Amino acid sequence: MKPSAAIKAAARDWWTRLDSDTASARDRAEFDRWLAADPLHKQAHDQLCSLWGELDAIKIRVAKPAAIAPKNALWRWQWAVPTLAMGCLALWLFSPLSVLLRADFHTGFGETRDIRLSDGSTAHLNSDTALAVRIDDGQRQLTLLKGEAWFEVSPDKARPFQVHAEHGNITALGTAFNVRLRDSRTEVSVTQHSLAVDVEQAHGPALHAVVDEGQQVVYGSQTGLSAPQNIDTQAVTAWQRGQLVFENRPLGEVVAELNRYHRGYLLINDAEITERRVNGVFRTDQPLAVLDALEISLKLHSTRVGDYLVLLHR
Repeated sequence: MKPSAAIKAAARDWWTRLDSDTASARDRAEFDRWLAADPLHKQAHDQLCSLWGELDAIKIRVAKPAAIAPKNALWRWQWAVPTLAMGCLALWLFSPLSVLLRADFHTGFGETRDIRLSDGSTAHLNSDTALAVRIDDGQRQLTLLKGEAWFEVSPDKARPFQVHAEHGNITALGTAFNVRLRDSRTEVSVTQHSLAVDVEQAHGPALHAVVDEGQQVVYGSQTGLSAPQNIDTQAVTAWQRGQLVFENRPLGEVVAELNRYHRGYLLINDAEITERRVNGVFRTDQPLAVLDALEISLKLHSTRVGDYLVLLHR
């Protein structure tokens, strides 16, 4: 019998907890009781220690923390550089100060938010999203700085409702639409009525398209503006119901999507793995549980530093 996902998670928690400088004698006693409660607990913990190549150091540290100061000092120094690098990476990834300073509204990882605007419209913000708003007597101008938002627009012919996203301007001709910034492209999906999209080009005139209900266009600085394509609007807006819908999508894309809802970083270092296909409906509030399910169904393995850094591999 193999350790369950819950036992593996508990082993990771204990590994991280005992590795910290704050672990107490009581923590170690609790760990000993947990370890003795079930042979699968010890199996999961030994597998984790072996995975990181630190089995002997960790066993000694748990048993005799005061007797190995020189080795601990070296061990800490060996981990100091990657830990510092990880901290710098996290700072760069998770603290886009310039974007937040420009935003009037924003959400964190795994957070959604409904914003009632002064004109009566509503902006529904998805996870890790930033929005700037300028609404007054003469205009309704919004800028999606990052992330994804669904807009329900209150009619006002005197003040067109416009959303600027990257190199494009979106003008509502109806009531509801979804805008998502994804890497170097912007996806605009219409869930009710229609809208107009105008995309600036470095060379040549701006591109223009009218997008009707149930259609989507994609644009980017290098790719121009696509023709409208029919879409499943329920799948596009599934995030509003706390769901992610994937139909024959590559694992790399799925993991990138999960990263939007996880306060940490999920990685794949194998090009073959990123192309494996995924089908399913998953919850946005449990990205690690989704990753566990994908790991089992696709027969993969993972290397983890707590819950913050997870590497999928064969």
